[in-house]
Amino acid sequence: MKFHAVMARSFLGKANRIEQNLALLRKEGRTQKSTEDISNIEKRFERIKEFYIPRIKTATGHEFLNPYLFYFVFLYKEITMVFNEAQTNPVKKGGIPLLSPDDLREMTEISKERMTLAYIGDAVLEIGVMASIWSSQGPQKIPLNEFLHNERNKLVENEPLSRFWDSLELNDPPIIPNLPPENCETKGSSMEAVFGIIFLESGLDAVETAFRNLKTYYEKTK
Repeated sequence: MKFHAVMARSFLGKANRIEQNLALLRKEGRTQKSTEDISNIEKRFERIKEFYIPRIKTATGHEFLNPYLFYFVFLYKEITMVFNEAQTNPVKKGGIPLLSPDDLREMTEISKERMTLAYIGDAVLEIGVMASIWSSQGPQKIPLNEFLHNERNKLVENEPLSRFWDSLELNDPPIIPNLPPENCETKGSSMEAVFGIIFLESGLDAVETAFRNLKTYYEKTK
C-alpha cells in the first residue's frame, strides 16, 4: 500500500468517527442548542456536498471520492464547538451516556487535525507546483534554484492560495454567528487542506494535475 493511502486511512477513520459521534450526541440530547447545532452542521454538509465539492472538482479536475474528508476543510470550527459544549453539559438525568469523555475530547481535536491536513497539502504543493514552473522553462534547460523559489512563492504562499480560494466562490455564511471574516492565512490553509485531500486520495501525480487545472481555472475567472 502506498504511503498516501496509509495516511488517508487515518483521516477517513477520524471522519467516520465524527459522523458516528454526531449521531450519538444527537441521541443523547444533552442540550436543545446542541441538537440544533448538529442539525445545522448536517444541513451545511449537505450543501457542501451539493455545491462546494462539485465546484472544487470543476476547478481542479479531481474526482473527490471521500466527501467526509471535507469536515476538516469547512466544518472543523462547528464540530469543535458542539463537542466542546458537550464536555460541559452532562447527559440529562435518566438519560444514557453514549459518548465517553475520551470520545468527546477526541472530537475536539479536529481543528488541530485540519492543520495537519493543511501541512500535508503545503508539503505536496512544494513539489507538485514544480510541474507548472518547470514546463515554462523548456525541456532542455535546468532552472536555477532562485528562479524556482521565486516562482513557487508566487503560487503557493498564503496570498496566492487565498486568491485561488476566492475564485471558487465558496461564500456561504458560517453556521457560528459573529465569526471574524476569513483572512488570507485561513483561506490559504483551506486551499492547502484541499490539496491534502487530493494527495491522500490519489498521490502526488494527482496534486500536479489538479494544481495545473486550478491555475487555468483561476486565470479564466480573472
